[in-house]
Amino acid sequence: MELSKETIYELLANDESKGLASTIDKVLTTNVHSKEDWIELVGFLQRACQDTYQKHWLKTHHMVLSIFGVSELLGIDSPLFDELRSLDVPKDMTHASNSLFELLIDVAKTQFNSGGSTLFFDVDRISSTRSAVITSDLIQARYRETIFVIQEIDDALPSLTKEWVDASRLWRTGNGFRLLRAKYLGIPIHIKDYKEIRAVLLNEMKVKPDEVEKESNRLRKEGYSDYLNLSKSLDEFVTGLIASSGIRGSFDPYYRTWIDHEGLDEF
Repeated sequence: MELSKETIYELLANDESKGLASTIDKVLTTNVHSKEDWIELVGFLQRACQDTYQKHWLKTHHMVLSIFGVSELLGIDSPLFDELRSLDVPKDMTHASNSLFELLIDVAKTQFNSGGSTLFFDVDRISSTRSAVITSDLIQARYRETIFVIQEIDDALPSLTKEWVDASRLWRTGNGFRLLRAKYLGIPIHIKDYKEIRAVLLNEMKVKPDEVEKESNRLRKEGYSDYLNLSKSLDEFVTGLIASSGIRGSFDPYYRTWIDHEGLDEF
């Protein structure tokens, strides 16, 4: 299989997802004739992304999913290159995009309904794409994890010896990440900030402030007891991201590139 490796590295370095899609389309239509060829192509793309983005989980996901036309599924917590390898040999990029879309939709539904991560999914964006079929699952999963984590923190409040709350678990929820980041907060947050965020979240979800425990118990009785089941790679990424946050959330420049890549500021 002939492949212009230099071209792919150059396009990755310049974040040219459209150029990469076009290049890979040409390879698929002219040089990929077997499963072995396809696996070789995916393997090279994986190595090239690792060389270019290192362990930047968000950059890698953004680029790979953009290449295959499913960038709205950015928060998929699954080994993307393994998912690509599992596909039947695609005829072209349209075929590859459709096949990957069908696979990742199933992955996303399983992720949400088994207590997996809801990080980095934009509900509004998803709702305007073919991925809208997972919107309801995503919203419900975010609701459940938010309730459970608020209950966790509420239970810990009486035993606090200082006026600071550990928000690391809240950072790992889709709703918590959005508000903590918007307020430029870090891992330990003042109890006043927690109460403000708690009030905003409960208002958004239309849950009365004194009914969190009741709602948490209801969800558990319905069989939804798992939450924040992040993969090791995603958890390490988020740990590095929030650990880089100092007082009032001053992000270390190294980690800031992970969350501000290509204007990805909607999470």
